[in-house]
Amino acid sequence: MSGPAFTRLILVRHGRTEYNTANRLQGRIDIPLAGLGVRQAEAVAPVVAAMRPDAIICSPLMRAHRTASAIGAVCGLEPATDERLMEIDVGRWGGKSVAELRRDDPQFAASMASSADFRRPGGETGTEVMDRIADALEAIAAAHQGQRVVVVSHGFALRTGICRLLGGNYATSRTFGGLSNCSWSLMDRFSDQEAAARGLELKWRLRAYNCKAEVPA
Repeated sequence: MSGPAFTRLILVRHGRTEYNTANRLQGRIDIPLAGLGVRQAEAVAPVVAAMRPDAIICSPLMRAHRTASAIGAVCGLEPATDERLMEIDVGRWGGKSVAELRRDDPQFAASMASSADFRRPGGETGTEVMDRIADALEAIAAAHQGQRVVVVSHGFALRTGICRLLGGNYATSRTFGGLSNCSWSLMDRFSDQEAAARGLELKWRLRAYNCKAEVPA
């Protein structure tokens, strides 16, 4: 008897933080949700719960864990953490605003104007992040075959990870629109048998991207 045809991942970016509002690079800095971010998490929770997830896995950073906990409270699930789901390490750029970096750091301005990947000073490259996230999502799908799993992570991490699973590289990821706070995206991972039956080389399919719940004022 054949197994389930696919595993579904519900990919959620964390709610808004004060750093998001100020357009500051967060990276690995552990910033809590702002008031709006809490409301966003509470608004998206019933939307995600209606998809009947079997598990919730999140980045250990508090902005992601708080978002996952809000979803879990509605779903009746306790989030598990996975360090591989953390945001890109931006190194010495962490905590600085984009305006400050454009004014004070020529490397930042040059890097943002190029499609070539680069290492953030004291941190990671984009390719390292997209490989890390793609590997984590592959492992989660393998551990939850045939299930629906919520994965709560970060904007850069999820955007580039999605791109990698679809066969793209860092330059390709720059053509993807950014993910809004508490947006959700859907990816299906076909089983090996189902992919072979469909003649698919890539076993992942993007079903929805950057969908948002209405947040009360």
